Amino acid sequence: MGVTYHPGEFNSMPGQASGTGQVPRDLTVVGDFVKYFVILYIPFVIIGIIIGLIFKSFFTAALVNPIIYAGGIAVIIIVIKHDVNDILALAGRAKDQQLALHIRYGQALQKTSILMAAGKYDEALRSVNAVLKKEPEYANALNLKGQIQLEGFGRYAAARSCFEKVMDLAEPESEDYRLAESLAMAAYKAEER
Repeated sequence: MGVTYHPGEFNSMPGQASGTGQVPRDLTVVGDFVKYFVILYIPFVIIGIIIGLIFKSFFTAALVNPIIYAGGIAVIIIVIKHDVNDILALAGRAKDQQLALHIRYGQALQKTSILMAAGKYDEALRSVNAVLKKEPEYANALNLKGQIQLEGFGRYAAARSCFEKVMDLAEPESEDYRLAESLAMAAYKAEER
C-alpha cells in the first residue's frame, strides 16, 4: 500500500538488491501525517486568529498553538492508523517486517487458502501472486505460493524455488523457515515418487 523506500535502492545498480537487511520504509506514514496536519492546522489557525484578536496575542494563538495541536493530533491519528513497525521503520528501528505484512495481507492470504481448499488453484495462484507483486520477499506468501505449486500443479522445482527463497530470507528459528524447510522436503519426496 503506497510508496515504499528501500534504503540504498538509489545507490545500487538496476535489478540489484540493496542488501541492507533493514525493514523498508513505508512513506505513506509521512504522507498521512502531512495530510492530517494540514487538515487540522487550518481550523486551529482560524480559531487562533479569533482568540488572538480577543486577547491580542497573535503569535501564540495563531501560530504556535495550532502547530502544537495539529501536530499532536496528527501523530495520534498516525499511531492509531498505522502499524508500529511502519512508524519505527522511518527511523530505521523496525524489528519485524513480517508482522506488519501479516496484518496488512492477512485477508488476501486467507482468501488464497480458501481457494486452495476449494481446489481453485489457478485463482489461488493469481491471488498470492498479487500479494507477492507488492511484497516479493513476504515469506508467508512465498510458502503459500510454493504449496500451490506443489499441491495444485505438481511443479516441484517451482515449489522448491519458493521454499528456498523463504529459507534465504527468514531466520532459521522462525516459523516461516521451519515451514519452508518441511515443505521443501515434502517436494523432494513427492518428486521422487
